[in-house]
Amino acid sequence: MEVYSFQHTDLASRTLASRSRIGLANKLASSEQVVIDLGKVQSISESFADEFFGVLVMEKGFDFVVQHVRLINAADHVLRPIAISMKRRRLSAA
Repeated sequence: MEVYSFQHTDLASRTLASRSRIGLANKLASSEQVVIDLGKVQSISESFADEFFGVLVMEKGFDFVVQHVRLINAADHVLRPIAISMKRRRLSAA
């Protein structure tokens, strides 16, 4: 099991999200499960959540993400945009 954490406390850039998603994809390629520690994250924009989590769902599939990615130490206000972006991408794939 790999642990992935963000170096920034405020996540708000699609460019940063895209680079971070590639890093996560590399960890997923070599590990059965990746734990994302969101303990340091104070805020996350909808655009970051969509580019990171939403695109991950679009590329890998919702079931894959739920089975192989685990979120820990996240505040509710951080989880909300993540859940919304994952749900939107899941519904658009259906």
